[in-house]
Amino acid sequence: MSCFHTVMMTNKDVGIKRGRAEEMTAPPGFASLTSFTLKRTKGNNEACNLAGNPNDIEPEPIEVSSKIADVEKLQKCLKRRPWILHDQLINLEKLDRKHLKTNISGENTLPKGVIRGCPSCNKCQKVVAHWRPEESCKPVIEYAPVFHPTEEFDFLSQDFKDTLQYIAKIRPKAEEFGICRIVPPDSWKPPFTAKGKQWESSKFHTHVQQIDELKDLYSKRKLDETVEQAEGNRTSILELDHESDGFEFECGPEFTLRAFKGYAEHFKGHYFQKKDIFTEFRTSPWENVEGEYWRIVQNPTEQIQVLSGHNLEAKFFGSGFPSTSLGGDDQNEYTKSGWNLNNTARIPGSLLAFDHGSAALLAPRLDVGMCFSSICWKVEEHHLYSLSYMHLGASRIWYGVPGKYHLNCEAALKKTFPEISGHPELFHKLVTQLSPSILKSEGIPVYRCVQHPKQFVLIFPGVYYSGFDTGFSVSEKVNLAPLDWLPHGQIAAETYSERRRKTSISYDKVLIEGARDAARGDFARWKNGCGKNGWFYKSS
Repeated sequence: MSCFHTVMMTNKDVGIKRGRAEEMTAPPGFASLTSFTLKRTKGNNEACNLAGNPNDIEPEPIEVSSKIADVEKLQKCLKRRPWILHDQLINLEKLDRKHLKTNISGENTLPKGVIRGCPSCNKCQKVVAHWRPEESCKPVIEYAPVFHPTEEFDFLSQDFKDTLQYIAKIRPKAEEFGICRIVPPDSWKPPFTAKGKQWESSKFHTHVQQIDELKDLYSKRKLDETVEQAEGNRTSILELDHESDGFEFECGPEFTLRAFKGYAEHFKGHYFQKKDIFTEFRTSPWENVEGEYWRIVQNPTEQIQVLSGHNLEAKFFGSGFPSTSLGGDDQNEYTKSGWNLNNTARIPGSLLAFDHGSAALLAPRLDVGMCFSSICWKVEEHHLYSLSYMHLGASRIWYGVPGKYHLNCEAALKKTFPEISGHPELFHKLVTQLSPSILKSEGIPVYRCVQHPKQFVLIFPGVYYSGFDTGFSVSEKVNLAPLDWLPHGQIAAETYSERRRKTSISYDKVLIEGARDAARGDFARWKNGCGKNGWFYKSS
């Protein structure tokens, strides 16, 4: 039988031991610089509850911000301890990067709905997934306005000849929606020049877009990769952002226009299975594609990969409009037209013409898309106007948020990515496709704009917009900066400075050069910019 002895200590014994402990001298360097008292604190869970599962006791959350706030005190204290290696102190930037991490699994466990490529070819595909009309997620939103300049001798047809004058005429009504569609007169039929050799042999690079990841998974994975790469290179996230392509989509194979058209038609035909599938329902063809697109984004059941050729520089691939640089007749009405996107950015009255260093913004860019190819939510560089023309193909569906709701839309996007709050310099890199229904539930108006071939879409300054293609299409776009852009440009310049973001144009330069040109006496061109109520005076 074991014998247990209970040792009882009186208050006197405790006092003696305490006195002896106080008489003991501390080793050199370990003396406390400040006096302190240890006190027993009572937590949320009683200490006597030892019979319970220790895993059930939840630790109090420690906010990263409070950690950062205490680091300075910790560093001052540690500097008084010469035996501690100071190069192993807590790294503030590393702590902040941990705050940025999303703590999500980057693995996509959905079955593949599109198998792209084979051992002998990277341009083939096998479409396994199919349309699910019973699960359609078509947003219920209003349409943006459509403008029809006519061939009759009214003020609209006269204004249509002057691009900036026409935009100024429709702006009071159209800007309230952020986006609008312009249908040129039937007589305006510019030739599509990207045919023949360019159609058959000119190749362009594509990017791979995984539609089922566009809601948030893609960007959250990229956020984690950015943090890990910055930690591995021991560099700041801002420096890494300037050196890399950020959240760009993965590069896909090269195609000619002819080959890509075949690839796009193969995908759409197999995904929707029947050639007459759209005629079986009393809806427009694009409406069925829209409902299916948002089903894939919001409630995916398979991995859906498509290809896109966005932002192809026309100076290398070629423009769809006639151009003197490509052998076009300089006396041709379409070659000289302000609606020819080769001319739009430089026409009289556009401030971009004064910044010769912004060649990338002055030149038009081509978009080649297929069914579900996406433009995720974005704002144009420096909040510029954007004018897009569809040369041929299937319809494209655009969504626009009016410029006055710019900050509201930005807040809604940040809500999806709370990890980005400490790094505003990365916000413009996000790739996300929130449903218009979600934005609408946040009190943000969203308008739909359906662009068909031979039509323009105009996007106003500061507008968040997105969109996708319903089939193979070729379109072209360019930026422009009429006088009324100046206040938007000033806001953009200030925002870029706050977020340490690189600029593409010099706002001060275009403002000063425009004012100088007006002072030289070209009043007709700058009549809305002069005087106390003019744009130059308001923006100075």
